[in-house]
Amino acid sequence: MNCIQILGEMKNYKPFLFKQFAIAQNNAAMKVGTDSVLLGSWATINPNERALDIGTGTGLLSLMLAQKVDGNCIIDAVEVEEGAILDADSNIKHSKWQNSIKLHNKDFNEFKTDSLYDVIITNPPFFEGLAPENATRSIARNASDKLSYKNLLERASKLLREGGRMYLILPYEYFNKVIKLGLENNLQVRNQLALKPKNDKPINRVLIEFIKDFEPEPRTQSKNHSTLIVRNAQNLYTTEHINLTKAYYLNF
Repeated sequence: MNCIQILGEMKNYKPFLFKQFAIAQNNAAMKVGTDSVLLGSWATINPNERALDIGTGTGLLSLMLAQKVDGNCIIDAVEVEEGAILDADSNIKHSKWQNSIKLHNKDFNEFKTDSLYDVIITNPPFFEGLAPENATRSIARNASDKLSYKNLLERASKLLREGGRMYLILPYEYFNKVIKLGLENNLQVRNQLALKPKNDKPINRVLIEFIKDFEPEPRTQSKNHSTLIVRNAQNLYTTEHINLTKAYYLNF
């Protein structure tokens, strides 16, 4: 099914079109954003791996992972917010990889599985202690006591197999805190990508790849760290941004 066919199938949803799938987002509190697209583009998955998408929202990150291996994977996508579940269910069913992704309408803390995962990916709740403008965005965006960074990393570590990877994006102000929490849970930083909105702006986000690792002396510094500038002085996407995301964005 190509994008034109998908658009016809989803005409009542006004979806955000990507090259190989579409994202309906009429009901979800959190819409398609640059953060998730960069995270999904940067993360890796290999054929036959099992992945967990925590807080899948519209299903975007699960679909991005599935595209990387043309559905040759197993993905559990967990989401608590009812509006997002409606959109994710439609988006997954209208994709080529509906048999690769299983949607779970659960709070992540209540999600039970006997599986260990090769990959965990999440665009986690941001801005601990702040109250967004409405209740559904609060559930989707706030790091509450139920899903704090501490709880997130503790549970993720237990669900990762040894050598498994976790990918997440977070505000730069929480970077040191999250790295420390990762080390406390046997998660070592293998790669990090800092994001700057423009060259003359400070870093505001960072992508992290953790690996579950039981080395006796934990590494506290990643070996591979770099910076990506999202937009140039003309407010256009930079070549680096385009190269990273061009497998997905329809106009790249």
